[in-house]
Amino acid sequence: MFLTALMLLAMGCTFAACGSDDDDDSQGNSQVAELKAVLLDENGRVFFDAMGEGAYKIGVLSKEDAIDLIKLYVGSAFTGLPYIYKLDDNKGTVEVTIGDQGVYYTVAFNVEGIPHFRLLLLDEGGNAFGMRHTCKVCGYTWLSTVNRCPRAGNKTYHP
Repeated sequence: MFLTALMLLAMGCTFAACGSDDDDDSQGNSQVAELKAVLLDENGRVFFDAMGEGAYKIGVLSKEDAIDLIKLYVGSAFTGLPYIYKLDDNKGTVEVTIGDQGVYYTVAFNVEGIPHFRLLLLDEGGNAFGMRHTCKVCGYTWLSTVNRCPRAGNKTYHP
């Protein structure tokens, strides 16, 4: 009986040790890393045009382009309807709501290790708030004063 209890205790310690080794490689940590790569600059700051009070903006050419960009953040299951994406391992959420008056969507990021913020995907509005950029890597076109592709993230800077 004592030997059985000792073996169970040893097995439990072994499994706990294995679990802690895998924490850095968890699905949730991987999801957070992917979001950081497309949302943050090399200093860990949100790279979109600031609007104040935790809100940022980017201009897109169409509602379809907005949906395409949001799929990068929440996965291909996004269909254009309000949506809450829950990251694994309780790492946070990304909530998408439908906008109005020139705003296609608002995407609220509440993710561990990323500043909490809202991203407004705006109708280009006649190119009034930024220059038109086209990524040399992926071909995506956006409007912003920020000269960095929202799809290629911190991997691509444009002259």
